[in-house]
Amino acid sequence: MNKRTLATFLWFNVGWTAGAMATFFLGMPDGLSWVVAIILAAVVWWDPTHLLWPQGRRIVKTVPTRQLVGGRRVVAD
Repeated sequence: MNKRTLATFLWFNVGWTAGAMATFFLGMPDGLSWVVAIILAAVVWWDPTHLLWPQGRRIVKTVPTRQLVGGRRVVAD
């Protein structure tokens, strides 16, 4: 199971619980818990801002070059 699927399942459960508490305490319709859960899980799966699941190439920092100075001594930049 990859991280995205697990996170989606867990956030679905969070949304379902929060929706159930809202329907109980605020007297909202019973189907609201499912709607909140599905919307929250869809946003986590889709990740429109790419905060959770990065897309594209990763930025690689430059690796310092090493040079031989005076025989066997290695100096990094």
